[in-house]
Amino acid sequence: MADKALTLAMAGLAGMMLAEVPQVLSGFLPSPSTAYDKAAGAIDTGPESMQVLRRSELKGTAVTVVMAGSVSLMSSIVIGRKAVWLFVGAMGVLVLFLHDFESAMNKGYAASGRQPEGGLLPWGAAR
Repeated sequence: MADKALTLAMAGLAGMMLAEVPQVLSGFLPSPSTAYDKAAGAIDTGPESMQVLRRSELKGTAVTVVMAGSVSLMSSIVIGRKAVWLFVGAMGVLVLFLHDFESAMNKGYAASGRQPEGGLLPWGAAR
């Protein structure tokens, strides 16, 4: 069993990782209210703006998965197989954040009558 200081350090790292999921995504994606406005056409954007958002969504998700996997792997040295729950927790936060983003996009499209353009989640804009 790891000593208490190392276990405490891992707990701190785990907390920071979970808190970083929305931070990482916010570096790639706008807020849900801005996503709504873009999808509704309320913000004047270029012709490829929505495709750029979708690529950013993929990039942010990839960075988040790699970060969560790395921290979980490092944590497994101290806490063993329980580290998988860190990864599961981070993926839960990721899904919640993407759900908010996709919901805002769908509502924006519905408000404008425009057709949705792709999406990462099954309940997202890709229908």
